[in-house]
Amino acid sequence: MKSLEKLTKAQFASFCLMSFCAGVMIGVGGTAFLLSLSLDATWGKLLGSALFSLGILAIVMFEMKLFTGLISDMPEMGAKNWWRLPVCFLGNILGVLFAAVLVRYSVLGDTVVPEAGFILKKLHAEFWYVKALTSSILCGFLITLSIGAVNYAPRKGLSTTVGVMFPIIVFAFCGFDHSVANTLYFYFTGFSGKAVVYLLICVVGNILGGVILPILSLFRTWSNRAEKKAENNEKTDK
Repeated sequence: MKSLEKLTKAQFASFCLMSFCAGVMIGVGGTAFLLSLSLDATWGKLLGSALFSLGILAIVMFEMKLFTGLISDMPEMGAKNWWRLPVCFLGNILGVLFAAVLVRYSVLGDTVVPEAGFILKKLHAEFWYVKALTSSILCGFLITLSIGAVNYAPRKGLSTTVGVMFPIIVFAFCGFDHSVANTLYFYFTGFSGKAVVYLLICVVGNILGGVILPILSLFRTWSNRAEKKAENNEKTDK
């Protein structure tokens, strides 16, 4: 990856635009999720989770930049490139808020907006800060699993589409916290200081959960290299 100093203006503008577009797709997917909640408590949620996953699939297909997806690159990109995370997050937030404004004043507004009230139950739950952290860690883990399917699914002869969508369906159905998607819901219910803190906790949790698999992958790579080096040394000694 190129550092900030070596990135051209056109490349930086493209990165920002793709971050904004990813936010819009999260907004569209989140809207479909809320609309499905108005149909049925359980089956509606399952349908909504599947529809939400289509937003992530579009992000992966068109190589948009999603904050929770970019986290998986942290161990390899190096600290000098971590500036991409806040820039991407800001672009995602602007994109999801843009989509939220359009939805609020569309024909779906009266149906979708009330369904976002589920986020307030989380906000007012006992030990909400602990639940927000653990829930967002699980979400980050599943997002990384979804993004990783792009590379690993073809190697195993599996469907990349299913590999990308299935972890997203699981996290959405379980109600795990996604920092960008939660921004959509809080916009509909109204922001507060507590809501902002909740979102910040979700950001931290998404990061913690998102780096688990990449760190394990790096550890496995280092372990394999060490084993091969040890084997080569044994052959040399013989």
